[in-house]
Order: sequence, then structure tokens, then C-alpha cells
Amino acid sequence: MATKTDEECLALAKESIFRSFGKLTDTDGNPRQNWGKDIYTDMEPIHATMNPNPSITFSFKVDDCYTNVAGNLHGGAASTIFDIATSMVLVLVQKDGFWERWGVSRTLNCTYLKPAPAGINITVFCEIVSLGKRLVHMRGVMKNEKGDILVTCEHGKVSVDPPKI
Repeated sequence: MATKTDEECLALAKESIFRSFGKLTDTDGNPRQNWGKDIYTDMEPIHATMNPNPSITFSFKVDDCYTNVAGNLHGGAASTIFDIATSMVLVLVQKDGFWERWGVSRTLNCTYLKPAPAGINITVFCEIVSLGKRLVHMRGVMKNEKGDILVTCEHGKVSVDPPKI
């Protein structure tokens, strides 16, 4: 089986139905309200590759709506960003009956190192570290434009795909 090129990986990330989750509507066509929905479309994939591990790097602007009272990226927003961004890496490996539904989180551990003030642009690098039929382990690193590491995460998920019959 041929390995996907970086260009093919980036196209998968940009065109993923997962990014459209932020645009979901109810049965009347009204925007559906849910936690973190704007993150799906506010994160822009800028690089994706299969080597050495499947990974995607996103660009993200820290808007006021993602900040705490001190004007920095809220810890809950950072963990939601990682939850979504690491899960999106699964588009690079999913296929019929294999991680089709992106699974559910079983662990999401974030370490907050430096603040991310409102208005700055950050990059969010996410990669798959270990992938099996039922479990995946991913990690992420959030950096500012100077390259300072702001937040790191480890994310474990379990597949919820129905068994193949």
C-alpha cells in the first residue's frame, strides 16, 4: 500500500468532515450550540504528514472568547483545542471499519507551562504515538510564534466503531 504524500495528508485534514462539526445545524437549520464548536473551523491545518508518525500542525488565533479573566487562553479551552486537534489526526489513518468514528476520550492530560495571551497566533502540533484496533495514544504541543512551548498534552482514546460482521 502506498504511503500518503504530505500534500495528500494536508488535503485530508483540510477537507475532513470533522472540521464541519462547528457548522452543524438543528432540524430547523439553526446553528447548533455545543461546547467548543468554533474550534473545529478556527483551527487551520497548515502541515500534515505520515512520517515519522501521522501528524497534523494547526494554526490558531487566541481570540477573546477562548480566554480567562486574566486575558490568557483558558485551560478548559486549551484542553478542548487538544481534544479536537488530536482527534483530527485520525483522518490520516481511518478507513472502512477502522477509527471511522474517531472514538471517545479515556484520558486527556494537559500540562500548562506558559500563558497564551489573547490576540496571538499559536501552532498546535498533534501526532499519533501508538495506534491499535481499539486504543490510540496521541500527544500534542502548543507553541507561540517564538517557538516557546505553552501547553502539552497526552490523549488516549478508545474506538467506538461497531464490530465488523
